[in-house]
Amino acid sequence: MNIKMLALVAAALFPMMANASNFAVYGSAGTNGLGLGAGTAINDNFGARLGFNTFKVSTTQQDANGNYGIDLKLMTVSGLADYYPWAGKFRTTLGAVYNGNKAAITAQPVGGGSYVFNGQTYSSADVGSFSGEMTFNSVAPYLGIGWGNPAAQDKQWGMTMDIGVLFQGSPKISNAVTCGAGVPALTCAQMQSDVAAGAAKLEADTKDFKYLPVVNLGISYRF
Repeated sequence: MNIKMLALVAAALFPMMANASNFAVYGSAGTNGLGLGAGTAINDNFGARLGFNTFKVSTTQQDANGNYGIDLKLMTVSGLADYYPWAGKFRTTLGAVYNGNKAAITAQPVGGGSYVFNGQTYSSADVGSFSGEMTFNSVAPYLGIGWGNPAAQDKQWGMTMDIGVLFQGSPKISNAVTCGAGVPALTCAQMQSDVAAGAAKLEADTKDFKYLPVVNLGISYRF
């Protein structure tokens, strides 16, 4: 999956939506944030949707490796193809998603104002600055099921539900630290090594984030 593939999906969906007689918009809320989207019914069995979701949430990671604050920003743009096997409300969905999900990572001091990196304790004077970031694959496949056809001809207002998984890949974590003034070179080098090792351990601790469960509920309106 790559940016070119996502562009091809969008290029295929836009003409379908522009030429369709049944066009709907919808709003949603769920595990991938608050969303807005537009959809069309190509025929009784197939539909297409374009959507945007975003949200911000903060959490912490605390263990022997250290204490970290993680400020997660969810942001996705999706191109989805829906299949209604019985020409009803139930559907299966396959899509390509531009995945802008990422997180800023901050080191948090433990008791006494010291920091722990890779199990090693450093004083606040040892640490000049710390920056970190968690990123995922920029384009990710989506697979799911759902209920509700936003562009169905038999109604204007409707309810929608999506349940699926965004395969966004294992998180990639980059942490960097600078040393405080007067910190011995050997101490500085060891701290930077421990920060790098801590980033690798944090990647392992957060590997389950490669599968983002998606559960959305929404309201749609057909024009």
